[in-house]
Amino acid sequence: MFIPRTGAQLYTLSFGQGPLTLLAVGGWIGSGEIWHPLFGHLPHWRCISVDHRGTGASTRSGPITVDDMADDLLAVADALQVGPCVLAAESAGAAVALRAVQRAPRRFIGQVLVGAAWQRKEAGASDTFIASLRRDYTGTLRSFIDNCLPETDSAALRWWTLQMLTRASIDDAVALIRCREQIAPVDDLARLSLPTLLIHGERDRIAPLQGSRELAERLARAELHVLPGLGHVPIVTAPAQVAALIDEFGKRAAQAA
Repeated sequence: MFIPRTGAQLYTLSFGQGPLTLLAVGGWIGSGEIWHPLFGHLPHWRCISVDHRGTGASTRSGPITVDDMADDLLAVADALQVGPCVLAAESAGAAVALRAVQRAPRRFIGQVLVGAAWQRKEAGASDTFIASLRRDYTGTLRSFIDNCLPETDSAALRWWTLQMLTRASIDDAVALIRCREQIAPVDDLARLSLPTLLIHGERDRIAPLQGSRELAERLARAELHVLPGLGHVPIVTAPAQVAALIDEFGKRAAQAA
């Protein structure tokens, strides 16, 4: 279904009717579809994917900011009548999830951040990558996908990922990169007490593992699981393994809530 927002129409899908709910968002131009391989391993959960503005089937007519996307997640939860749930994000979606939790901590019993790319980007740091996108969008995305998936040579998986990413326009791709330059300083993160599960592939070439280690130290109640041999998107390459971690974490978080 589409959920209308100021400056956007958000596409969401809901699967299952379990007692626990996973509200999941992708990162950069990865739509909520990136979570679908994992949803099949949580048949006893309600799993909801969100195409954040500028990705997948969602549209946008206004600006893209981390604050807007955080408010979008809260609006989706309202529209789908989601009670306290586990919020999940991968890659750059981690910054959005952290902001949503800051804004409405009581809406969540826990959060799961996979391959978290949560830090502020300095102005100009992504200029070379953006120039490459503008020069050869598809070719640059193919290289990006190769770096996301160092643990597999699957041509089918690369094709699927490319089809997902290229649903975003180049202008939206650039806007989603630039919005990370406006992320607030991280000083407030230590005040977040929500239980947090950090999952990170040991071979992640996109978001270095050190970022999740630093985030684990900043958050009051965080646990970090490093997955040997895996890259940036273990939710795609090892969905059963990641789903098992989420399932166990969610049950513990629900008991403690």
